[in-house]
Amino acid sequence: MSQTTGSMRYTLCDTYEAAAEASDALSRHETLILDCEGRDIGMPDGELGIIAIGDSTASHVYLFDTLALSNKQHPLLSRLFTLLRRPDIMKLVWDGRSDFFEIADTYGVLMQGVVDLQLAEAAQRARLNPRKRKGFRAGHTLKYFKKMQDELLAEPAALEGIHRLFGLEHCAGIFQALDESGGKDPAVVAMHYERGGDMWMLRPLPAPLLRYSCHDIEMIAAMYARFSKFGYLKPLDELKATTERYLHSYPTRELRALHASLDLCKFVPMDVLTPPIPNTMRRAG
Repeated sequence: MSQTTGSMRYTLCDTYEAAAEASDALSRHETLILDCEGRDIGMPDGELGIIAIGDSTASHVYLFDTLALSNKQHPLLSRLFTLLRRPDIMKLVWDGRSDFFEIADTYGVLMQGVVDLQLAEAAQRARLNPRKRKGFRAGHTLKYFKKMQDELLAEPAALEGIHRLFGLEHCAGIFQALDESGGKDPAVVAMHYERGGDMWMLRPLPAPLLRYSCHDIEMIAAMYARFSKFGYLKPLDELKATTERYLHSYPTRELRALHASLDLCKFVPMDVLTPPIPNTMRRAG
């Protein structure tokens, strides 16, 4: 089933035949955008509902219905799995930690060739000269530590190596990447208020949720265009290696839940932007 919304076309893949055809079409691209939706993905009660994959300009998005495509042994799914594993096809994500985990947990597939644009933005901030970096921290990171603001203002070096993470919509606003439709669809907000993450388990999936999945792909495409223009993705091999460390931040649902309860998910984990030193352990404190 193909539909059009604005200048973008999307196709719902809820049969194995449709998934195979979509995988073949997507395999012709060198760069793809991927985003997952589901119930509390990455958390202890999480479940994957949709894998959305589009081309680098989001002109056509394929929505893989993982509830309908539940038999991971089906031979026609091998094309999708091959696509996800191909290191030569770049997959762009925004905070792909839970996406990576859910795809691995649902299908036993470890994605390769992934570049996390959320991490690319944080890495670029880390490379800013101290004066500009201080400005970012004053407007974002410092406000998080409200009870310690006076101490941190007196000794800003204490924040060295601590980097807040921007959400997709927030960052799209900073980089003026939101179109006239703005951010979240009010219909989807109302559905989430009523049903929470369970709304992604509804079948057939309501049209507003299908469009919402596509909208995230569109925003990631807009961020990719801006980051490419500004040189945020260089050197690419280094960013891929950094992303791989980032994607493995949460090997279990329980660890993700613990970090979420402490708000640690809002910060770049240690040993991500710079590789860990072999055979050494960081001191706590």
